[in-house]
Amino acid sequence: MPVTDADKYIIADVMSKVLIDVASDTTAGDAAEIMIENGVSSLLVKDSGTIVGIVTDRDFTRETARKSSFDSLTLRDMMSTDLVSVAPTISLQEAVETIREHNIRHLLVKTADDEYIGMVSVKELLSVLFEEIRQQNIRLKGKIAELEKFYKVAVDRELVMVKLKKRIYELEKTLGVESDLAALLTE
Repeated sequence: MPVTDADKYIIADVMSKVLIDVASDTTAGDAAEIMIENGVSSLLVKDSGTIVGIVTDRDFTRETARKSSFDSLTLRDMMSTDLVSVAPTISLQEAVETIREHNIRHLLVKTADDEYIGMVSVKELLSVLFEEIRQQNIRLKGKIAELEKFYKVAVDRELVMVKLKKRIYELEKTLGVESDLAALLTE
């Protein structure tokens, strides 16, 4: 990823601090309702007070394709237990690289004390990066406008110089003074 103003952000700046956790014996149907009610696309799964997994909208899609019964299926049966987490101080670039490396869409944020303090989704990262691209586009348009003005001034100046040199040549010719037009026009 190229260096941008987005590099000034760290994950803690863009992560969602709302973490909803549910017990591992929660049914998929109940979990889906919790996700809908809270407007989230993932839930952390707890077992005996410890986070042991994550369930995401992708897991629900997979189970729907398998025609699983959400009334009897528990999160323990469908959760991902390979939890990928990062420190809150990593850059957005590092977060994107981690997400790509692990082929995930939700990245947990954890302190050095192993406390989960947030989560960032691909959607949130894309939103920040899209806004950065939009801002860069605005800045580039301003720079292009400045360069176009400079170019017009430079071209206009050069045209004036060519006209001036032609006029000098005409006057010298009228006065009978020898001059090299080619040399005048290329100086």
